[in-house]
Amino acid sequence: MDFPRFASALRVSILCALVGAGWGAAHVPSQAQQLVATVDSTESVIDYTGSAPLHDWTGTSRSVSGRFVLDPTQADSSRAVVRASVASFDSGNDRRDRKMREVTEAAKYPQVEFRATDIEPLIWGRTTDGRAGRWRATGTLTFHGRTHPVEAPVRIRADTDSVYARAQFAVSLTRFEVERPSLLWASIGDTIRIDARIRGAIAVPSSAERSRMGPAREHPVGPPVPQTAGRPPGRQ
Repeated sequence: MDFPRFASALRVSILCALVGAGWGAAHVPSQAQQLVATVDSTESVIDYTGSAPLHDWTGTSRSVSGRFVLDPTQADSSRAVVRASVASFDSGNDRRDRKMREVTEAAKYPQVEFRATDIEPLIWGRTTDGRAGRWRATGTLTFHGRTHPVEAPVRIRADTDSVYARAQFAVSLTRFEVERPSLLWASIGDTIRIDARIRGAIAVPSSAERSRMGPAREHPVGPPVPQTAGRPPGRQ
């Protein structure tokens, strides 16, 4: 046997095997990177603020559900869906709430849903207990039986067992074919402002998930997400 040739061939075979294994690992998506968080309805709230000639008002819903699928290392592959019951919004004025349920046809279209399908991280980095930053979320809003694309800035923070997100954006009633009701003899404004503060509980956090968050940086990247995100404030 020609031992030098045999040894050379063996080295080449081992090298090819290692390269092949590395190539395969690099091109197989890692589902283990994703964290799944279910919206906690006890610590999530969505407000809408409407306007009228004499005053503005705010309606609040705590009947919120949904899910986040978050990839801490590749934030742009994250996704989210958040829903609320249209009839659950409470402004503290029964007459006004009945009128809003009537024009939005809450019995026929009981849910409003935001589905984020495209995430652009503007700022995203490690904090002392996870990651935080600002995203631009693009997706669809389904309201009054109509679905239209929307874009929303989102402040987000993730730690070992929770995801906190706050999104604010405007909605045109006319665009969703909602009749603008008259309150105090004047029609309300066409634009309502949405302020969603959501907490999601990460399913079965593990030591592996904690380690994937990585060690903290000396200085967090970007401004911290407000601690109120995902924690319902008092009614305005």
